[in-house]
Amino acid sequence: MKTPDDTEPKTWLPTSWPWRLRRTCGAAVVVATALVLLSAAAGSTEAAAQPPAHTKGAVPSYVDDIQPLFNKRCVACHGCLGSPCNLKLTSFRGLERGGLGRNPYSSHLGDYARTDMNVVPTTAEWRKRGFYPVIAREGSQTDNLSRSMLFQMVETGAKHNTPGFSRKVLMPLYAKRYEHQCPATPEALSAQIEKNPAIGMPFGLPALKKTEVATLRAWITGNAPGPTDTERRKADMVADPKAVRAWEDFFNADDKRSQLVSRYIFDHMFLTTVVLEENPGDYFKIVRSKTAPGDASQNPPAPVEVIDTPFPYTNPYKLSGVDRFYYRLQKVTAPRVQKNHFVWRLKNADIGGLKKLFLDRDWGINTNLGDPREAPWDLGNPFRVYHEIPVEARYRFLLENSELIVSGITYGPVCLGQTATYAVKDQFWVYFVDPKHDVSVRDPKLGLETWETFMDRSLIGNDKYESAYSAALEKLQPDGYTIDAIWNGEKENPNAWLTVLRHESNVSVMKGRQGGIPRTLWVIDYSGFERIYYDTVANFQYWSGDVPKLETLIFFNYLRQEFEDNFLLLLPKAERQKYRDMWTQGLGQVALALEPFAGEEQPTQVKTSKLDPLLSLISEIQEHMGEKVSGPPDLLNPHKKPKLSLKEPITSYDEWEAAASLLTQTRAYKFPRFLPSVLLLRINDPAGHARVYSLIANRVYQTQDTILFQNGLELPHLYTMSIYPTIIGGFPNYFLEMSLRQSGDFLRLLRDVETLKDWNRLRYRYGILRNDPRFWETYDWFTLWNEKHRGIYAGYLDLSYYDLFDSVY
Repeated sequence: MKTPDDTEPKTWLPTSWPWRLRRTCGAAVVVATALVLLSAAAGSTEAAAQPPAHTKGAVPSYVDDIQPLFNKRCVACHGCLGSPCNLKLTSFRGLERGGLGRNPYSSHLGDYARTDMNVVPTTAEWRKRGFYPVIAREGSQTDNLSRSMLFQMVETGAKHNTPGFSRKVLMPLYAKRYEHQCPATPEALSAQIEKNPAIGMPFGLPALKKTEVATLRAWITGNAPGPTDTERRKADMVADPKAVRAWEDFFNADDKRSQLVSRYIFDHMFLTTVVLEENPGDYFKIVRSKTAPGDASQNPPAPVEVIDTPFPYTNPYKLSGVDRFYYRLQKVTAPRVQKNHFVWRLKNADIGGLKKLFLDRDWGINTNLGDPREAPWDLGNPFRVYHEIPVEARYRFLLENSELIVSGITYGPVCLGQTATYAVKDQFWVYFVDPKHDVSVRDPKLGLETWETFMDRSLIGNDKYESAYSAALEKLQPDGYTIDAIWNGEKENPNAWLTVLRHESNVSVMKGRQGGIPRTLWVIDYSGFERIYYDTVANFQYWSGDVPKLETLIFFNYLRQEFEDNFLLLLPKAERQKYRDMWTQGLGQVALALEPFAGEEQPTQVKTSKLDPLLSLISEIQEHMGEKVSGPPDLLNPHKKPKLSLKEPITSYDEWEAAASLLTQTRAYKFPRFLPSVLLLRINDPAGHARVYSLIANRVYQTQDTILFQNGLELPHLYTMSIYPTIIGGFPNYFLEMSLRQSGDFLRLLRDVETLKDWNRLRYRYGILRNDPRFWETYDWFTLWNEKHRGIYAGYLDLSYYDLFDSVY
């Protein structure tokens, strides 16, 4: 199954091109979800101190010396599906598996074999599937070093990536990365290194320190030993095994209703990282196992034998040959990477809440639950599989966990959307239809003859669905929506309002109203929520050829348009088409003509200002939500700007934020068109403290309905910038650093940027370039800040797209 791979026992110790590169190098007509094949290495979410020194002459410990080094400098790019050369350095098992020559995430017509770590259990079986070793053992010290491709790459980096190395030599490598073939033998790699030594690791970043290289050398010459059994057992220990067992008991209850509910939860939460309040410091994944939980006090818990399946709904009985499987909380012992890390926070009291939501309600007298082994499996249609579960319970589960579900949609199992993100606009807010007003809750089948229509991704199938939905609106909501039709989380649950940001090839999801008023907004209903989740997550085949991926992209576009239209139903009829045409232009008008506007003729009961109906509607929604849901006033991205001048000196963070707000969410300046997607800014004050801000570019395109929309369809005069007082996204493009005293000068220079030359001057002044001697020191500082301030939500930042912009021009 497409679960993140590093849940098996291991040692735990505390990408699409940049938008200007794509425009310069031509249309990226790549429907596959390809990742960088030669990529940067990133730092650790743990302390930035050097790994412990080992005794001279002794073989370094994998747990104490080697994995911390990989965590600190490698796993951000070698820590997820689609790692360069498929090499995963998050665990000893991943290291032993090695690399793979071809890239399943690049453009290809036929299916490739899946590369999830649990597809096969042994290294020998991975060898049969084409994976080759990157470390050598059992030879002489010289042979171990010369035949360890990992060390060849690190040693090459140590020789050629001294600070100040040429950044320009990297561009030919990035330009050809989709063509790159990972060498499968030490001899082939040596030939490639001789031809182009710039491929050394960490790729395109300052070399490892001499002490780090020496540690790696000593470990490899000592036959590269892995963790001991004692170390593995210690890593698998949990803080409170009884709390873990309580959840496993809930998921494995014997009655048929509970089993169907557990299956529904698993389908929607298999990508999340579970954090239990009773188990501080531990992280878990929900998996299906051949093995039962065992004794409640056993620590570490009973071993987990994962049943790996291509999809979360694949029949585990048939694939594993067992008569019963068990849902288990398997401890995650691998380091976390921010690009696919989203957390489901639970406490044991929540078990009662889930029972109340799903089980303490009437399922109807006609409920007919058969043998779970014979239930519909291998079917990616939640409407058919779960129709016996009361639809309101299903929808409320999605609503109450909407940030996680939408994160799964936007992150996906491969950590990086790439071409799939072409269908996502750069900044938008998401609301949800209240269950009491949702026609797909009140009439779950919408009058359709078959559940198959709900998941029919063809144009004809989608049109049938939209027509049925429109008819249901006319029948069940004849007077149109009131403001109460928007779910407000009972003014308590911030999942009622989401902010979604696209950063080129990846997406961020946050709770609440953030980043300033966006250009477009969504309203999601229950049936649409299920449709988009199963299209982009549960049914997504990262290993497939281009055609199924293209179908996913097209269906996503249908759904995006549907959700924008749902929002427009709150506006007066006379205003709707104006905004629809404004939000989708150019070639997108063809798509608009083909995609029905469900409910277009519906009235609305929401009263809005004629002067600015959109702003008026947003104000109504904000009042309906309340501050606990919407969040506090966004002083960094206000619609109404403060009365002050950038000429005034800045002596405090409050003054800086007020001054910076003059540049956010405004089209008055040209600088946003030159910004990369994500800038992480560090501002130091005289007292030795510092704050972090994320400067995010919000780009606008005529349409999202073509994978070529990046080229020639930009609307740069509509670009804006938003600022967030935290780390946003998993792929920073630049780190910037300055003192509070310099921050006013930075804002003035940013305001005055009108050309690429102006932007480069600013970037060179305050940016930390990839060949800067301070690079790793700066990276480690942001890593520690992330861990300290974001806690369980923090992960390793990826550097695949760091500082590529200068070499483009």
